[in-house]
Amino acid sequence: MNNDPLSEAGSQALPLAPLHLPAEPGLWPIAWGWWACAAIIILSIIIALIAASRYKKRRLAKKAALRLLAQNSTKQQGQKKVATANDLLRQVCLSYYPRPMLASLHGERWYRFLDEQHPSKKANFQTNQQQWQVALYQKQPVTEELADQLYKQVEDWIEQALPPSKKSIKAVQQALKQSSNDLSDGVVSAARPASKSPKSLIEKERVLTELQSKNQHSTAEGSKDDV
Repeated sequence: MNNDPLSEAGSQALPLAPLHLPAEPGLWPIAWGWWACAAIIILSIIIALIAASRYKKRRLAKKAALRLLAQNSTKQQGQKKVATANDLLRQVCLSYYPRPMLASLHGERWYRFLDEQHPSKKANFQTNQQQWQVALYQKQPVTEELADQLYKQVEDWIEQALPPSKKSIKAVQQALKQSSNDLSDGVVSAARPASKSPKSLIEKERVLTELQSKNQHSTAEGSKDDV
């Protein structure tokens, strides 16, 4: 008979507690990497919303001008239709370009500005300058074909040239500043003083039209007096 105490102890089960596995890791707290991803996504959404808002806001004046053109295209005719298109073109440009800059643009400089701001750099405003001055400033009737042509030209320019980029606005400002500096330095005025420089073709045509109208009115009154 084996009386070894170690053998007796080994044959009996030890009073050990059951084995417990560690709990699986939960979703909280979130690791810092996920926080960084969430912050990037939220920031991207905010930037996209701001960009979309600015994009929409910059096109409000353009859309308003196009709507007004569409509304007046069937309501007006002849010279009044051309004058409305010209006024709307000026107003919508004032919404995007600095007012002092546009205030200095008249006649040929205005048409050259429109051509240069068009994406193709050729909107044919200078080419059609004679047609514009006839339609705007002479009292002779304007054909519907010419009125529609000039009206369409304004509509296409607004559609394609606006809103302008910051680069194009800066380029125009620099060009006009350089032009003003040249005038101040006497480069142009040395040969012909600015105060005595001839008016643009459009302004000259308008003055001639007014003088002709006054002469006709005076002649008509003289004829009445003779009778």
